[in-house]
Amino acid sequence: MLRTLVVAAVGAAGAVAATRGLYATAVLAALIAVWTAALNLVDTRPQRPVPPPPVPVSPGEEERRRLTAYLDLSPAPLVALDDGRLHVVNRAARHLLGANDRVVDPPEGLVAALSDTRPGRTATIDIGRDTNVRSFALATGDLALAGRMTRIGALIDIDAELKGAEAAALRDLVQVLSHEIVNALTPIASLAETAVAMLDDPDPALPQVRDAILTVARRAASLHRFGESYRALAKLPAPAPERLSVTPFVSDLEALFVTRWPTIAFSTDLREAPAHMHADPDQLTAAIWAVLQNAAEALHDTPDPSVTLSIRAQVGQTLVTMTDNGPGIPVGNQADIFRPFFTTKKEGSGVGLALARQILRGHNGDLTLAHSSAGATRFESMVPSIAAG
Repeated sequence: MLRTLVVAAVGAAGAVAATRGLYATAVLAALIAVWTAALNLVDTRPQRPVPPPPVPVSPGEEERRRLTAYLDLSPAPLVALDDGRLHVVNRAARHLLGANDRVVDPPEGLVAALSDTRPGRTATIDIGRDTNVRSFALATGDLALAGRMTRIGALIDIDAELKGAEAAALRDLVQVLSHEIVNALTPIASLAETAVAMLDDPDPALPQVRDAILTVARRAASLHRFGESYRALAKLPAPAPERLSVTPFVSDLEALFVTRWPTIAFSTDLREAPAHMHADPDQLTAAIWAVLQNAAEALHDTPDPSVTLSIRAQVGQTLVTMTDNGPGIPVGNQADIFRPFFTTKKEGSGVGLALARQILRGHNGDLTLAHSSAGATRFESMVPSIAAG
């Protein structure tokens, strides 16, 4: 258009110049007209549209875009409750609730849960329809915007977490059961074989045979009850404390240990022991046996191996100490020995000490590694006690 206007203007100027005798000017105007027309004929390519200059972005808008990108990366749906109206905040919330900004038809109970759940607390809410219902944990926080308080909510899908936890719990249960059953049956079988061998003697010591068989019967019954509780509840059952006589309790443990590891010197120290403890006999047996077994397995290369079980009365509680003269637990492993399934043994499962601690804590007591060095490793456990009577 500009070139056309130039040609027209130059033509008019040439005509005026020619009528007034200005021939040089007329010639110059004619040349300009010819040149402009030639350019129009030569440059016939379509012209690309010139992009508009970029619109400058304010620092505040740039920061808002950056924050939006960050929020969209969150896998947890984020929502905002402002003056009773529910809005989605990030991509995960838009996908879950099917809205781009305001949620016109929010899921039942979500607005009420957001209003009622104070910051720092959580609630559980189900979102979905028909068979596609998912459970979410709702965590909230308050944000002051433009002089108004806005409640922010994060929805954490807990269905996948629950399924994973259930699978892990089942796996842990199977490993704990197999560990405890196999390790408890081994000394029982050994003690039963000893009783059979004693009966083969031409003149059997019947009182000793009777004691051995009674120990086998008690431990088998204890193991049966312990396994039934696990199977029924799918978890370590709550202890059923009772008044437990210390001397026969320790005698059973000693008989089992000596039968299982006859080459390891086993001694007991009951000089300061109370007459009774307040504990679940089956669970406490499993806990102490797990520590004794851990000690015995650490002594396989130790000359003159020995294990000592000591029980001492204290104010309101009983201290049970198990000591061995093995190589000790490396410093780097001491913080992990109570972690489930941690083991440095080729055939170990790593559940014995974890189970023992869990049992003792269930009794409002505890199990700790009091000391470990070459030649002296000591575990201490606390059990509530009751007065003898």
